[in-house]
Amino acid sequence: MRWRWVPASLLLGPVSLLAAQTIVVPPPPPPPPPVAVQPNEGQALPGTTTTLSGPAAFAISGIVVSSTTGTPLDRADVTLSMPGPRGSPIAEVITAENGSFRFDHLQAGKYRLEASRRGYITAGYQDHDGFFTGIVVGPNLDAPDLRMQLLPTAIIGGVVTDDAGEPVGGAQVHLFRQDQRTGETKIVSAGQDTTDDTGTYEFARLRAGTYYVGVSASPWYAFHPSRRTDASGNPLPDDQQPHSPLDVAYAMTFYENAVDSASASAIPLNAGDRVEINMSMHAVPAIHIQVTLRPPEQSGNRGFAMPMLTQDAFGDQQMEPTSVTWMGGLNNKQTIIGDFSGIAPGHYMLRQFAGQDGGEPRTANVDLSTDQTVDFSALSVSGVDVSGKVVMASGGKLPGRTSVVLVPLNGSGGPSASARADVDGGFDFHTVAPGTYEFQVHASGATLAVAQMAATGADVEGSHVNVSAQPVLLAATLANGITTVNGYAKLNGKPVGGVMILLVPSDPGAGHDLYRRDQSNSDGSFTLNRVIPGNYTLVAIENGWTLDWARPEVIAPYLSQGMKVRVTGQKSLDLPATVAVEPR
Repeated sequence: MRWRWVPASLLLGPVSLLAAQTIVVPPPPPPPPPVAVQPNEGQALPGTTTTLSGPAAFAISGIVVSSTTGTPLDRADVTLSMPGPRGSPIAEVITAENGSFRFDHLQAGKYRLEASRRGYITAGYQDHDGFFTGIVVGPNLDAPDLRMQLLPTAIIGGVVTDDAGEPVGGAQVHLFRQDQRTGETKIVSAGQDTTDDTGTYEFARLRAGTYYVGVSASPWYAFHPSRRTDASGNPLPDDQQPHSPLDVAYAMTFYENAVDSASASAIPLNAGDRVEINMSMHAVPAIHIQVTLRPPEQSGNRGFAMPMLTQDAFGDQQMEPTSVTWMGGLNNKQTIIGDFSGIAPGHYMLRQFAGQDGGEPRTANVDLSTDQTVDFSALSVSGVDVSGKVVMASGGKLPGRTSVVLVPLNGSGGPSASARADVDGGFDFHTVAPGTYEFQVHASGATLAVAQMAATGADVEGSHVNVSAQPVLLAATLANGITTVNGYAKLNGKPVGGVMILLVPSDPGAGHDLYRRDQSNSDGSFTLNRVIPGNYTLVAIENGWTLDWARPEVIAPYLSQGMKVRVTGQKSLDLPATVAVEPR
């Protein structure tokens, strides 16, 4: 069962941090005598039993404990809700001194539990960062003595200093973490903080996982004299340029003393840890670049966007803290010169997005080791046009606000790019860097996936397109996910909850938007929503939450024991047999 609603683009499933575990413990001591309260009426009382009115005879009870020590947690807030993305809370109780809670007089059905307490990560029952086990009660399905485990929050903090050991205030501290949201381990942005005047930063309420820290800043004392040009706008010789010993910069620095993300050291973080990561910034002589631009054909400012300088950090482009002075006349169509100063040596991307009146976005990779002049118009010709058309397999109209996205795979290609499809499904990308991309389609109120795709000028496999040095023309047929698949999972012939349920397309490498995941409920039931028509294999994997399940070589060993499923676009599909749970 899903714990929270997410956009259709994230139906692949959230990152999983912990393998589900079944821990057999003695039942908790009985709670104090029940005190009947109405759901959502006032504040719940510590240790009370929430009694719901109505003709019902089932109960959900248990204990809330720390996942690291097993210690019962008193005064934890336990909320009972109806299932579903918008299921509203129906009752709430505060745990007693022994960590116990109880909800009495429930009607038969499926419920979700959420527990929260200061200093711990709020979680559902058997939570796997967005997936949880729904509690099903009814005849022979009473759910007493549940053991809800909460993970203590973790903290990463420290101090950023300069070469003299003085604090660096106003530094931007970037946090990254390993993530499996798409079924493949990636490093993604996880937050940002700014150091105070003592150089201190802190990231609190973190989940256990693997993290990375990077810092970007400018020396407070730095002075970057503007480069001089002659009457034609050309830079003067270096011996005629102003110089200053304070013309220095900090390179973006990653823990531990690395100036590129590929060399960054991982920071393992366990539940409840408080890890101190101090960073030292080293000033180096700054680089100046002069960027020449040719204005667009439009008069005035419309349609023109000034370029920016970015640097790669785990595949994410981070804006550099540089100073830019622009010279030249845009209104009279003179060449424009941008003087970028305060840059540490390194590899950068110079990017210019389309302006108000359109125009082509441009990118240029630049390696900076000395002062130089960059003719941006000449460098930006790298990359090719990718255009095409998308249509619905049903022959109907495209959903409103349909957009297509090129997502680079495995660090290849350029940054992600998005384009809005017109009413006929046409789209255009410009200056797409060579590499392998996943072709994704998103729309308001619909779950779309590529059912079939062909291309000229590029190799295509499933929804992946390999862009090389020639223009690409794509044609894609789309299917809308409208089918709900319902089933049950059993382990050794018995229903089991907390199991990862995964629906794998017949071609495991076809595209992430075809996969569906869920977690089995306490009675073994599961639901997979918005499934795209096609052929699949359904697998249930015990403790499978940390698998890189989107990698064909990882999921292949499980497919032979899975259940074959064919979805034809029906509204609902109830599987005729249970799926057997496979061990990790």
